[in-house]
Amino acid sequence: MRNIRYLVFPLLLFFLLGCGLLSGVQNIQKTVSTDLPGMLTSAPSAQVAIETMVAGQSTNQCTGTATTGGLGVSVETARTLLQMTQEFAFADGTANGQPALIATLTTSGASTFPAIAQGFTAQFIGNVCNLSQISVTIPRSDQQDSVDQGLGVLNIVLAGTLPPDVQLTFLTWLTQNYSTLAVAGKVETTIKTMKFTLQRNQTSMLLDIVPSQ
Repeated sequence: MRNIRYLVFPLLLFFLLGCGLLSGVQNIQKTVSTDLPGMLTSAPSAQVAIETMVAGQSTNQCTGTATTGGLGVSVETARTLLQMTQEFAFADGTANGQPALIATLTTSGASTFPAIAQGFTAQFIGNVCNLSQISVTIPRSDQQDSVDQGLGVLNIVLAGTLPPDVQLTFLTWLTQNYSTLAVAGKVETTIKTMKFTLQRNQTSMLLDIVPSQ
């Protein structure tokens, strides 16, 4: 049931943002267990609302000639939605020789996710209007709170990033594989134009998202 709870996080985030209830985002963990059927019913219309809002913001930030060959995801889309949660801090950096926006947990985020706070990073790599890669590192142990909190933070990060038509299929795949992946294990899937690779080493879970072609 804990994994199902974290699967609903992004749907609740869409719902809260679509309805304008930004303060509610800060209490995601407290409210997510209350009305699962209602949230799932409301999710489609809420996704339409948030997709419209995001499209407007991306247009304002990323005008001009569109680039090709990337994920089709704007870094400003990810930053704007995640900043609303007040769980993430951002810094500019580089990764693989490309510019990157690097997200870590704020003090509030570390309090919400203490089991994975030390060592969590999400890197949004490449052209700010058309990212070439998203790479997330999440501390992982054999403790259940490490599994639950890792799955939860990853769902929230990507709820503010992935297109709605990719989101549900990805979350289903993630929930099926995250808790069962053994050390040195690796699983992959392709959803539309995105390739997802989930790996586990001795200390971390690693998720890479790149274009499928």
